[in-house]
Amino acid sequence: MSSKSLNTTSSLISRDASTAIKGVLMLLIIFGHTRMLTTVFATGQKTFFRYWLYCFHVFVYMILPFIYGYKQTGDKVQNLKRDIKHNLIRIGVPYCWFFAFSALIFVTFGGGRFNLKGMLYAFLFGNKPLMDKYIGFDFVWFLPAMLALTIVKSIWYNSSRGVRYCMLTTSGILWLLAIFKVLPQSTVGMYVPFSLSQAFYYLLLGLAARWLVEGISMKQALPWIVLLVVAVTAMMFCQTTMRWAQVIDYKALYRLIMPVLMFLLLFCISGWLCKLELLKFIGRYSLQVYLVHVYVVNILRVILLRYFSQSVGLGVVMYVLTLAVSLGIAIMMVKVPVVNKVVFPKG
Repeated sequence: MSSKSLNTTSSLISRDASTAIKGVLMLLIIFGHTRMLTTVFATGQKTFFRYWLYCFHVFVYMILPFIYGYKQTGDKVQNLKRDIKHNLIRIGVPYCWFFAFSALIFVTFGGGRFNLKGMLYAFLFGNKPLMDKYIGFDFVWFLPAMLALTIVKSIWYNSSRGVRYCMLTTSGILWLLAIFKVLPQSTVGMYVPFSLSQAFYYLLLGLAARWLVEGISMKQALPWIVLLVVAVTAMMFCQTTMRWAQVIDYKALYRLIMPVLMFLLLFCISGWLCKLELLKFIGRYSLQVYLVHVYVVNILRVILLRYFSQSVGLGVVMYVLTLAVSLGIAIMMVKVPVVNKVVFPKG
């Protein structure tokens, strides 16, 4: 095939199904960040449900790019340049804005110290612990990780079979090092800039999910997927309550397995999810909601805890308010042309 010919990898998911899945994930992410709903008040410990959520909810987002299609229009170098330029604008610009905004809040209101060198280090490496240390908010890691993943995806589709084998081997080695506690996932990111290490972790998840969707009948596989989700969840519960010998890093193992299983489960029921207009509505603004909800939930926590003590009821109120206020801000950011163009350019 000529390098100038057009080659298209088809999408395996409809726009509505993708949007509905994003809506579900956004609801789960906000739930996890509403700490009163995921904390045992008597001890202050995190609940098992929170531990379970944090093994997959954001990571399923990283699988979706591999389920979408990919169009090659021109030679491979041109494709790479096109993708890098497009995503640097589409993802890199909001990353700059929200990183700077988080740093400003951290220094102005959070009691943090202005450390330009540390902030630049965190910005360039896109590492969660570094962000938490230097700008006080680690949720912004999602943007550089997604940016790196889109570039890795582009390299994958524009590379020879040999390069793909090397990429897949690198991803597998990184997972093995994490699972066997040789090199934790977050530690790798402190030495590899531009979130590239995170992208290689998610590469294996995305490819595994795509190969499974292409290779098996999802309708027939649904009972088995549900069974696997239940089995792995039971294993997680036993491991956390019975304190198994920590020969391996179980959290890393679950972060390899659960995102793929949960994506497949959501994919199987996406036809039903598409019928719920609220999920699709939330999903359409999921990126904006993700980027503002952490600020909202922290402000609400400060205000509400001045007048009320912690309770499940207050947690529910905070959850609903966080979702409503975040959606309102997200809609405003999208609907106001100047804000949308400056903060979320299309590339």
